Amino acid sequence: MAALVDNALDGIITIDEAGTILSFNPAAVALFGYRPDEVIGQNVRMLMPEPYRSRHDDYLSHYLRTGEAKIIGIGRQVEGQRQDGSVFPMELGVAAVEAEGERYFVGFVHDLSERRRFEARMHDLHADRLDIIENMTVGLAHELKQPLSGINAYLHMASRLLRKGDLTEIEQVLDNASKQVFRVSEIVDNLRQFIARGETIKTVHHLNEVVRTACEFTDSIAKECGVVTMVKLDAEKDLVLINRVQIQQVIVNLKRNAIEAMEHCERRELVVSTRVIDGHEIQVDVVDTGRGISEAIKARLFEQFTTTKPHGMGVGLSISRSIINTHHGRLWVAPNAGGGTIFSFVLPLADQHQKLAET
Repeated sequence: MAALVDNALDGIITIDEAGTILSFNPAAVALFGYRPDEVIGQNVRMLMPEPYRSRHDDYLSHYLRTGEAKIIGIGRQVEGQRQDGSVFPMELGVAAVEAEGERYFVGFVHDLSERRRFEARMHDLHADRLDIIENMTVGLAHELKQPLSGINAYLHMASRLLRKGDLTEIEQVLDNASKQVFRVSEIVDNLRQFIARGETIKTVHHLNEVVRTACEFTDSIAKECGVVTMVKLDAEKDLVLINRVQIQQVIVNLKRNAIEAMEHCERRELVVSTRVIDGHEIQVDVVDTGRGISEAIKARLFEQFTTTKPHGMGVGLSISRSIINTHHGRLWVAPNAGGGTIFSFVLPLADQHQKLAET
């Protein structure tokens, strides 16, 4: 029995009817920080913080008078106090035993500190995930507006072509509208994946093709607004590990912002380009000839609910930066020397992505 007690993983403490400590096993020494000679002969109250310390003797005397098991049982979660004064959560079980006409109480103490830390971490992770989901939901309203606007533009264009009796472009226009409907489905599926798994799936893609496709999503809007768009895909190495839908969202958002920034400008030119930087990153630039961004707005441009648009939500750029950050990239803004704004982001090439993930 002594060997079992001495080698137990949990603290085992024996007290008498007066609450005096009679034994203190090695696990209890490690748990509370006292040597056996420092606690044996002392009242067990010394191992308790308030309010447990003040109540203990009352509970013990009540049990001795009435037999009501207020201190007997297992699984009670209370707090203990170490020699250094620190308080820790513990699970306490107490058994009453009789030997040679005397009654003793054996306490079994299990430290809950690690469990509580784990629960706190899980709570924080859960709270963070809910915050992300909340932000993504706000962003969803913003991101869905883009393809839905595209669908509306294509259907409006198809209606005009039908009224004119021009059927040559109808098929292409309706095909473009169908692509936008599919994109809505992809955006919703992407959010559903994150809610279900806590992450989104990344696969290897040619970024040049992703950029080209994303630009096509807003071609009709650019045409309606009189914007001349040029796409220069100069990056020779363009394999990246990405969530294609998210990166397309970023490009569409930046291009749409650029189109709107040139709404009242005489010169309306938009250039989207790619190039390799330092041999291990690929940079995407979205360059417009719009009004530019004031220094006051520029300082907080990527904060949520900051917008230069009369009816803007102010979440597109903050979501875009979050997406690029989760891809181990960077997103920034700079003035265009010829007037207007340059939004740029870089992503690591696929062969560099694993190294970054490991660090």
